[in-house]
Amino acid sequence: MTGTTTDLTRTTEVVIGTHEQSDGYLSHYRLWGSPAGGDVVVILHGGVSHSGWQAPLAKAVVETSDLSFVALDRRGSGLNQESRGHLPSEAREVEDVVSFLRSLAATYRRVHLAGWCFGGQIASIIAAELAGQGVISSLIMVAPGFVFTERYGDVLRLSMQAVAEVVEELGVNPARDLAFVPVPLQPIDFTTDEAWLRFATDDELKLRRVTQSTVDVWNQLADRSRAVLSDLGDIPVLAVFGAEDRLVDNEKVAAMLQEQVTGIPPVIHFLDAPHAVQFAMPETLAALVTGFVAGI
Repeated sequence: MTGTTTDLTRTTEVVIGTHEQSDGYLSHYRLWGSPAGGDVVVILHGGVSHSGWQAPLAKAVVETSDLSFVALDRRGSGLNQESRGHLPSEAREVEDVVSFLRSLAATYRRVHLAGWCFGGQIASIIAAELAGQGVISSLIMVAPGFVFTERYGDVLRLSMQAVAEVVEELGVNPARDLAFVPVPLQPIDFTTDEAWLRFATDDELKLRRVTQSTVDVWNQLADRSRAVLSDLGDIPVLAVFGAEDRLVDNEKVAAMLQEQVTGIPPVIHFLDAPHAVQFAMPETLAALVTGFVAGI
């Protein structure tokens, strides 16, 4: 893991760094706070977003606590320009995150793995895989999408079906690393705030198209995430939902967590916010995160 600066002074300003994966790929991340020391929250973004979308939460966390905050850009997303929109395999996605977390565990006293949106599901997979190994100290999920609302479930299914029909009709076989599949998410799915709507609309780093391989990997990860919650062992779990979420069926996901997280009962909160809770209520969300970590 390397950063753009060697200054070890704690700062609320963002620092960009990279982590070299086992295959040579450079994964970018954003750091707020100290590059080593005590506790660090490491958050994974969702499907179309990137580490920059976590800035409001990151700033609120480091300004009100001694925690450091790291947001990783997953392969093919955000600041990672190589293989844009392409995930080669489920195993590669998991290995990327595990490698990054192990590097952080060597420099921080405790690592708290977090995930927003689809990142929450990926985080649950990683947490289950690392359970009992002393790498992560807790799991934090914000608006995790284990179960979609009926509306978005239909949109996703019909969109993917339409793409498949066009490919079949044209008789083409797109290259494995060609990002041609549009992601059926709109800014209004995340926020209703005008300023954040403009941000999400104009964001040049968000993913607009992905490869068929990425779609397949996303489906594999989604299925796997629903089967691992009982494997978290004694990892403390915090889940925060936006009550105005258009994408996630909050009640079903909360019930799933309460039923399947069989170690320490999960701590669950609902906030009056849309899917991008960190846009609408960063200070409130930060207080829940820092309070949860302090209580572990």
